[in-house]
Amino acid sequence: MKVTAQDRAKQLLEAQTAYWLKNLTKKQLVPLLKEEVAFLHRELGKLKLKQAVSREKVKATAQRYAVEMEIGGAIPELFGEIADVIYNFPSNQHTLVGDLVSDDIAHEFIDKVFEDGSVFDHAVVNIHSSEPFKAFLSDVVYTVLKGYALEQNQLLKIGTVASSMKFVRGLISDRAPKVSELIEARIRELMGSGVDGSLSMVDEVLTKDQYREGAKDAVLDLWDKIKEWPVSNFQHYVTALDLQELLVLGYEFWLQLRSTPYLQDCISAGVDFFFDKYGNETLETLLNDIGVTEDMVVSDVLNYVPDLANILVKRGIAEQLIRRHLQRFYDDPETLTLLG
Repeated sequence: MKVTAQDRAKQLLEAQTAYWLKNLTKKQLVPLLKEEVAFLHRELGKLKLKQAVSREKVKATAQRYAVEMEIGGAIPELFGEIADVIYNFPSNQHTLVGDLVSDDIAHEFIDKVFEDGSVFDHAVVNIHSSEPFKAFLSDVVYTVLKGYALEQNQLLKIGTVASSMKFVRGLISDRAPKVSELIEARIRELMGSGVDGSLSMVDEVLTKDQYREGAKDAVLDLWDKIKEWPVSNFQHYVTALDLQELLVLGYEFWLQLRSTPYLQDCISAGVDFFFDKYGNETLETLLNDIGVTEDMVVSDVLNYVPDLANILVKRGIAEQLIRRHLQRFYDDPETLTLLG
């Protein structure tokens, strides 16, 4: 009986399918992966970054995931549920804050906050010199003095604000329970002048760095207490609902930020910088710089691939996949010509 090219192709298809299925068993696959993954890592590592991929494609990919990809509603819901689990995690009862943040890290962070010219410095100066803050302080001083005078009826206490005893008595007497708008405006003006003078003294203190040591010592003292807290202590200040709402706010902020041209410009600038720095370097150099070694790659591949391959073989998915791809090869006319 004559053996046709189609018969040979079918026999080879069955033999090669069986061969690859055998190699997907853990016993055969592990040494194969060790050899081939290490080979690929070495050979691909010789390529320069700009040879492997273009900066335009990287920009497009980054923009697609950061800006264009639709985020399903299940994601923020999932984050909220995970946050709730972590909030009520039993380990929170016996894990101390100091176990998570070392003294060295905390002290370095506090030093950074209170250093000369820090963000804290600028925030203090800008806030205390702002008109809304001055108005707020004036209102506080006015309210306190007015309330004290009304309760105690000690007119001399506000003698520096009013020019005469008669003025103050008229202000707070039972016959004038409501302060007229004109008088109130005048008092607030006087309070504002006092606040400006006080803030000028604050400026002098800030300039001379007199506030830093005291404020820093206070924060360090607070840290010495907080580091002994179990993590669960924060539940007295932040509820599970607070945590979920913070996550929602962060999610909404991200949705707004990702739609701005600013983020797109940042992505583009970041990719350009990355390629300017590593474009002419090999992938091996790049991976070494970010701490990815050949052993790490091989280890992670061996950790996941054999289990995945085992599932694919057991469910018959691997055989269908292999057979479908090989079938196209053996049904190709050029292959049949060779076999004939």
